[in-house]
Amino acid sequence: MASAATDLLLAPHARWWSYAWPAPWILTCVSALTWAVLRACEKHAAHSTTDVEDPHRDEWEHAA
Repeated sequence: MASAATDLLLAPHARWWSYAWPAPWILTCVSALTWAVLRACEKHAAHSTTDVEDPHRDEWEHAA
């Protein structure tokens, strides 16, 4: 948002500015997608290890 405000209010004339000001927005989207993929992998790994590490889980659920 700061880069968009700078672009709007100060209108920098550097040649590289047209490539730099959207960078924070792009990085935010990439970060969100990366987090979602890594979180899904983490949940999948946690789900698959609980089934392997706990062979008596069905018995416990039945007893409860």
